[in-house]
Amino acid sequence: MHDATNMHTFAGIGELAETTLQLLSLDLQYDAVMGERRPASRQVKHYVLQQARDHMSEVREGFVFSVRTPQISSRREIRFLLERVLTDWENLQEELGLTGEQADEIPPEEMGADAYDRIQRVRSQLLAFGMASIALGYLPRMAAEQITFPYSHGKPPTYADIPAPDSPGEMLWRIDEVNRMLWEVMAGDARDLVKRRYNAVRRVYGFFEASALLASRETRRFGLKS
Repeated sequence: MHDATNMHTFAGIGELAETTLQLLSLDLQYDAVMGERRPASRQVKHYVLQQARDHMSEVREGFVFSVRTPQISSRREIRFLLERVLTDWENLQEELGLTGEQADEIPPEEMGADAYDRIQRVRSQLLAFGMASIALGYLPRMAAEQITFPYSHGKPPTYADIPAPDSPGEMLWRIDEVNRMLWEVMAGDARDLVKRRYNAVRRVYGFFEASALLASRETRRFGLKS
C-alpha cells in the first residue's frame, strides 16, 4: 500500500469519490430547490457518473478476485454468487492470461511485458474493492456532522440503520446496487428518483460520502494532501 503507484491510485479513488459526492449533492439539492434540471450540466454529469460506474466495475472485479468459498455460509448464497460471479471470473482469467499453462506461477522477470502489465492490473482492482469494503463498513458509524445527504429525515442525521455487508452475497448486492443507481441518476430526474428509491439513493450517497471522507483522511495522513 505504501509504494508510489498504490498511493496515487488510492488518492485518485478518493478524488473520484469526492467529485461524485459533490455532483450527487448538487443534483439533489438543485432539483429540490429549483424543480428543474440545468441542461448545461448534463454532459459533465454523465462524464463524472460514468467514471464512477467504471470505478465500480473495478470494485466488482476486485470482489470476484477476493471471494473465497469458506466465506460463504449457505447453499442459497453459493447459488447467488455462482450465477453472478462465475462467468465474470472466467472472463477475467482469459483477459489476464491466467488460464491453462499461463496460470502457473511465473517470476515477474520471466514474464513478457504485456503479461506482467495485465497481472499488475489486479492490484488496482483489489485496492478499489478494499476501499469500497472499508467504506461500506464505516458508513453506519459516521458521525452526524459528517452527513450531508440533503433529504435526511433523522435529526440528527444518521446512517446507523444501513448495516455493513456481513457476507459475500450481501457485499456483491451492495456493489451492484451502487452501479445500478448511478445509471438511474444519469438517466432520470433526481427528485423523482428520491421519491421512488429513497433508501437506495441514500445508501449510494452515503457510500460515496464515506469513501470521500476516509480517503481524504488517509491522504492527509500519508502527506499526499495538506
